[in-house]
Amino acid sequence: MLRTMSALDTVARFEQWLEELARKWERFFARDPHVPLPPERERAALERRLKEMSRRESKTSVEQFRLEQLLHRFATYNQLWQRMLREREEARAASGAAARALNAERPAPVPNKGEEYEAVFASYAAALGNQGKAAPVGFGRFREVLEKQRRDLESGGAIVEGFDVVEDGPNVRVRARVRRGRQG
Repeated sequence: MLRTMSALDTVARFEQWLEELARKWERFFARDPHVPLPPERERAALERRLKEMSRRESKTSVEQFRLEQLLHRFATYNQLWQRMLREREEARAASGAAARALNAERPAPVPNKGEEYEAVFASYAAALGNQGKAAPVGFGRFREVLEKQRRDLESGGAIVEGFDVVEDGPNVRVRARVRRGRQG
């Protein structure tokens, strides 16, 4: 009976962790300055721990039921967060495209690269998290690498329109979207 209580307590702790994580994601999407980046590291850690717990043997029916409920809630939240990240990124891209179309005669304003880099980093970390990996670098270093790549490409005459996260089997890469031609 003691073991059953311990496993149920663990599930209860994971439920609390999931609720705290959901609040962090809500704060991120509400653009809370205290949560400037998506809490991807916490999400990946919870996912890893839930997978470990689900692999354990000898669960009672009650434990199994509560764990399955928790796994389902986590999967639902995870899908919601990923969809909202995509929509946020697409809305940013669409608003940029609409502004460029309206101002075709005038030079386009310089986009806020900080937000662009944040969105790319969030997608990169999410793609790695889906593979059970953590980002090998922090946001600051990630941004430095993208800025250098942008400068190098633009000095060669390319126009960098943005960056895409590409999943190639077990590899996750960030690739620049470029258009050939001189910047004007």
